[in-house]
Amino acid sequence: MESTNLPWQHSFSSSPTVPQQDRPQPRGPQLEPVAPKPPASKPNRFLFGIVVVLLGALGVGLWSQRERIFAPSTGGKIDSIPTAQAEVKTFQNSLRTNGTIAAKRFATIRSPRMQGGNEGRRQQTLMTLAAPGVTVPAGTVVAEFENQWLEDHIDDQKSTLVQSKSTVEKRRAEIMIEVETEQQSVRVAQANLDKAELDVRTVEVRSQIEAEKLKLAVEEMKAILDQITKEVELKKAVHAAELRGIELDVQKGELHVSRHMRDLEHLKTETPVGGLVVMESMYRGSGQFEQVQVGDQVNAGTFFMRVVDLSKMVVSGSVNQVDSQRIRIGQRAEVRLDAYPELALPGTVTSISAIAGGSQGGMRFGRSGRDNYVRSVAIEVSIDGMDERVIPDLSASADIVLAKQDAALVIPSAAIQLRGETPIVMVRQGEKFVEREIQVGPRSGTEAVVLAGLEAGDRVALQPVPQA
Repeated sequence: MESTNLPWQHSFSSSPTVPQQDRPQPRGPQLEPVAPKPPASKPNRFLFGIVVVLLGALGVGLWSQRERIFAPSTGGKIDSIPTAQAEVKTFQNSLRTNGTIAAKRFATIRSPRMQGGNEGRRQQTLMTLAAPGVTVPAGTVVAEFENQWLEDHIDDQKSTLVQSKSTVEKRRAEIMIEVETEQQSVRVAQANLDKAELDVRTVEVRSQIEAEKLKLAVEEMKAILDQITKEVELKKAVHAAELRGIELDVQKGELHVSRHMRDLEHLKTETPVGGLVVMESMYRGSGQFEQVQVGDQVNAGTFFMRVVDLSKMVVSGSVNQVDSQRIRIGQRAEVRLDAYPELALPGTVTSISAIAGGSQGGMRFGRSGRDNYVRSVAIEVSIDGMDERVIPDLSASADIVLAKQDAALVIPSAAIQLRGETPIVMVRQGEKFVEREIQVGPRSGTEAVVLAGLEAGDRVALQPVPQA
């Protein structure tokens, strides 16, 4: 079989040259020969090796720093991820308790109860009343009740008492006369007995019948004397009892008047302590509660006013029985009022209840099943500072300081994440986030102290960032 030589093979063939007219003509377009690629130069390979080594060193450095690059998901913006700045400040771990403002020292003002009897009066009418919200010193008359009826009654009782005393003196004189008369009867009976005994001595010169009569007369006089003597003793006891009864009536009248005199003094009610006058609401009927006013009729013993010493105010609150284990008497606190958020006052824990109560106001047994397992401990936080806005019954909160550290590097607790058991944060660097391990110190409910891994001014993400 004949072989056909291609055109570009002629230059490399060792066969004899064929004349031009005898060469076969090519059927397609003539192809130019392609030169082979030259081998790579040694300097290019050297540069490539250097780049590989540098990239490896960079990877080792990044791995040694435990940092990975993160960025927002596709279509997101890095500014949409909330961040917070690590800053050096005073770290404070506190426990908050909510409660109400109460006075440690106060006086409860009630309408007086009549010790001498109210003489058919169930209510007392207010004549004067201290204005609510004013500050009064101790011993000030803060309420005065209508007392004309009592003064008239005392005058009547005094007149009756004077008459009773006169009656006693009169009866004592009459008893003295009666006693003297009875004593005279005794003396007469004794004289008759003496005469009868003298007559008996003459029986020797008398007949037998007369002698028997004289003896019977002596016995009769003795019996009469004995009877009169016993009657006198009985009458003395009767007179003494009668006189004592009258004297007791007089003493009863004197006590009655003295009780009314004390009642008259109590109708002018004085406050034993100085402080702010606070009015209490009273039921008016038809579901309405109003403060007491001048002219109102108040039942005896009704609580209608308080005088509060504003220099000794406390926050009465409660904490969970678990949190109570971290509270100690003497711990510092910061008190805030819900009505005045900008006001902050120093405080001190002064009282911790020894027994846990129910969640409903410290009651031992609640109506709901929740009280069977949720227990709370009552505490009191005294307010050390004074402010005119601190008044009773305002809602307040107290942040009890459990731990405090000055000049600490602090970040929000929401920025701390966990990779296994290692705490990490996402630190913003330009348009990316870098994962960084940190060492966490004391923590609170909202903040944490960073001991290592961050510097002041670093911005950390407050939510997870997707990996790029």
